[in-house]
Amino acid sequence: MNKQIIITALLALVAVLIVFIILIGHKQDTKKVAKTSKASKDSVEAMKQNDDVLTYDISSMQDVTSGLTIVIREYNQQGMTDEKSLPEFGEGNTIPKSLSIGFSRKQSDSIVTVTLRSDHQDSSQWNLILKPVPDAPQTLYLYEKIPYRLSSLSIDTFIPLVLYGSFWWDSDYKMCRFCGETELTEEEAKASGYFENSPHYYIIGAIFHK
Repeated sequence: MNKQIIITALLALVAVLIVFIILIGHKQDTKKVAKTSKASKDSVEAMKQNDDVLTYDISSMQDVTSGLTIVIREYNQQGMTDEKSLPEFGEGNTIPKSLSIGFSRKQSDSIVTVTLRSDHQDSSQWNLILKPVPDAPQTLYLYEKIPYRLSSLSIDTFIPLVLYGSFWWDSDYKMCRFCGETELTEEEAKASGYFENSPHYYIIGAIFHK
């Protein structure tokens, strides 16, 4: 009788251990899935305090151009909705050797302040209006920047410098996503998933003048 009780107790203990192991494994899998989304609470707060800077070497254009204009193009899934040009950037007829583009969201969730600086110490600021992620269960203004790699520079042509795009809602995994390349070229951008999936985005670029 005592042996039967002991065997029953051992079987019950084994069953409890199996259930515990399964639960632990499920919890680990859930964590792995969550990491595929950048829309965690910590990352949302980090985005709100974002002041990252991208810097571009444009020194090769100093001897062949007289100035440059920064252009901001706004898009949704139907195409370009707006285009704005900032005043010519530089000192006189000399363009800078480098450009830096910084992003800050410290004042409002729905506005990002973009700061343009050069090695000439001149600077310019403007605000971009952000839109909440469509279909998300709560109001979230989640955007990320993706730089373009400058393989070649030309005159009187729009040269993209950075994509600043909105996350999209993944209804299958119930999370916000912004997945794709960490750097773009104009050629790669034609097939990039960012432009297929992002509901709202900006492309900031430059036009060099002869």
